[in-house]
Amino acid sequence: MTRSRLEEHLGEKVKIRLFDDSVYDGYLHKTGEVKFKNDPNLYIPRKLYFLTDENNVCRSCLFRVSHIKGFQMLDLLY
Repeated sequence: MTRSRLEEHLGEKVKIRLFDDSVYDGYLHKTGEVKFKNDPNLYIPRKLYFLTDENNVCRSCLFRVSHIKGFQMLDLLY
């Protein structure tokens, strides 16, 4: 997984498997986005990613591109 390929999917619903085999699904975001300016843990660090639910509540740990073991797009229509 490359950074440019991952960033093509920012804001989209995805499923991520990390190096420790934990699996998260949600909307992909990058730290430093303006909508998370009031949360320093999600705004100040650079080059990290996380997943949120529909209400922009963080549902995963912060992770780097190198932590991703598997990546899958999820359809919005079930």
